[in-house]
Amino acid sequence: MKNVVLCTNPRRDTDFRYTLAVRKLMLEKGITPRHSILFPTDDMVLPEGIDFTPLSEALSGAQLLICFGGDGTILQAAREAARNSVPILGVNVGNMGFLADLESFDYKKVIMAVDKKYTVDRRMMLHAEVMRDGKVIFSDFALNDAVVSKSAARIIRIAVFGNGKIISHFAGDGLIVATPTGSTAYSMSAGGPIVEPSSENLIVTPICAHDLSAKSFVLSSKTEVTVELGTMNDKVAVLSLDGADSALLLSGDKVKVTKSKYFTDLVRVNNRSFYEIVSQKLDTND
Repeated sequence: MKNVVLCTNPRRDTDFRYTLAVRKLMLEKGITPRHSILFPTDDMVLPEGIDFTPLSEALSGAQLLICFGGDGTILQAAREAARNSVPILGVNVGNMGFLADLESFDYKKVIMAVDKKYTVDRRMMLHAEVMRDGKVIFSDFALNDAVVSKSAARIIRIAVFGNGKIISHFAGDGLIVATPTGSTAYSMSAGGPIVEPSSENLIVTPICAHDLSAKSFVLSSKTEVTVELGTMNDKVAVLSLDGADSALLLSGDKVKVTKSKYFTDLVRVNNRSFYEIVSQKLDTND
C-alpha cells in the first residue's frame, strides 16, 4: 500500500503530534503520505516541509485514509472517502471515539493497515433530500444521521411516513433518522435504541415529543422515510446531516431519507467487538 492520506483535525491533534509521528512511520516504510486538514483554526502552525491539499484532491487514487481526531473528524471525511471508495482508519484524539479503531496511544498499529493486516467494517449511509413545491432543492448523504430540528420556532409539528404510510405525527423539538452507526449518537441520547452497526436499518427517533405515543421505530433499509413539516408561522426549521446544518426548512417542506448508494468502509486492526466498544465508551461507572 503506497497511496496513503493523513487527515488531521488540528483542534484535536494539537501541534500535529500524532500526524507527524505516523508520517515518520510511513517514511520509514518508504511511503510519502499526502496530507489534508479538517476544521482548521486561525492560530494553528503548520509543520514545515509538508504540503496540505483539500481532502477531495488528496483522496484521488488513495488506498487508505487515516484520520486524527474524534468521531466528528471521521464523519466529516466520510463523504469524500465514500465518493472515492477509500477505507478510513481512525486514530481517536477526541472524546467518545466510536468510529475510530485506534486510540492515540496505539497509533503505531497503523502500520498493520499499511501492510494490509486489517478487516473492513462496511457501514450503510443515508441519502437525504428536501422537497419544496414538488421540486428537490437540496440533496446530500451522511453516515450517522439526518436531523430535522426546530430553529426559532418553539416547537414544530411533524408527520412521519414510511413508504407513503403514516408512522407518527407529533409536536416537539424535531426528529432523527439514523443509521445503525448513528444509533449510538444523537438518537441514543434522545431515547432511541442501540442497533448493531453491521445491520441495515433506519432508526426514526422523535426529539422531545409533546406526545406520550411518539416512540422510536426501527425500519427496514428499503423504507423511504418522509418527514413533512407542519405550519410554523413564518419560522424555519433546520435539516442537519451528521451534525452540520445543511438546509433551512419552511412550512410544508418534505425531507425524504433513504439508504444511500454509498458506504463508509472503516478499517479495523484491533479485534474488538461492537459490544466491547459500547461497554468501554458508555460505561460511566469505570
